Amino acid sequence: MPFSEVIGQERALASLRASLRRGALHHAYLFGGPEGTGKGLAARCLAQAANCEAPAADGGARDDGCGACPPCRKIAKGIHPDVLVLSEERVMAKAGTWEPRGGRTPSKDIVVDQIRDVVDRRLALRRFEGRRRFVIVDPADAMNPQAQNALLKTLEEPPPETTLVLVAASPDGLLPTIRSRCLRLGFAPVAPGAIAAALEGEGTAADVAQLAAELSGGALDRARELARKETAARAKGAADPEARAGPLRARRDLLARATALDPRDAGAWLAYAAAAAKDRETLAELCEGWLAWLRDVLAVQAGEARLALGVLEPETRRAAAALSPGEVARRRLEVLRTLQSLKQNAAPVLALERMLVGWFHGGR
Repeated sequence: MPFSEVIGQERALASLRASLRRGALHHAYLFGGPEGTGKGLAARCLAQAANCEAPAADGGARDDGCGACPPCRKIAKGIHPDVLVLSEERVMAKAGTWEPRGGRTPSKDIVVDQIRDVVDRRLALRRFEGRRRFVIVDPADAMNPQAQNALLKTLEEPPPETTLVLVAASPDGLLPTIRSRCLRLGFAPVAPGAIAAALEGEGTAADVAQLAAELSGGALDRARELARKETAARAKGAADPEARAGPLRARRDLLARATALDPRDAGAWLAYAAAAAKDRETLAELCEGWLAWLRDVLAVQAGEARLALGVLEPETRRAAAALSPGEVARRRLEVLRTLQSLKQNAAPVLALERMLVGWFHGGR
């Protein structure tokens, strides 16, 4: 996994590669940015580059992994003894890499027992075979407060030749004491053109790749999933005319319709909610789209030219002129609350209705 596999994050990668060349990796990093922007992949690429056994072409320090030597292959497979990856307890339990104590049901969080297992047991040992040990916490924003506090001392005084990498979509949700002890690197939404090129390189039709890229909010993983669904719908549409339009255009239309809802017309909100919230997965995807769109509105207000959802640029510029930055931020908070309620099994239509009421009347 060379750094070239991380798409559209040249600034963050340039900083990491410069540190590798100087032999001056920081003891703790916080990779922050939206889901699907390559943060976790970059953390693993960094571990490969630091442990790669292939000689550099110029005879100096390597600033990238070769992907072929034994350490690089082990890290790619997740079996290197000196590269420890922590994820949610339920994910690790399902993979057979963690056993919750007391036979209890695995949590959706990263819990204090997991942190203590690494800090008290694994990091107390000498490195097995690598030049540098890595602890990758992905997603770090899944750590509950007790787990974060258990990690503090290690962030303050890490063992020699050890780097911790915290990967977070919502880095500001971490405790300030955690954030202050890490070097923060931002991962921005990936440009639609770069996503479309990557999808086409993987065999996706050009028009599908472009539309998926425009609606992905700058997340390559999300674009892949959107393209997969669109391709499947088109294949089905060859025999079923009703499926021919495809989910991507339907999603674009739903996002655009939300920007044009009249705050005074409650009947229109209810009709929109009934049409848009067909199921929990569809609404969750729309929420991710709204988060990207509202981020674009804030970006326009700040004078930034690059938009994650270029397909909605006219609607974005109209909203940027009509809404205050505080109102845009408040609407983003309503979307985040809706996503959280969906995770707690809220009825999709009711969740969307509450969100729209919050959008239009929550600030009054």
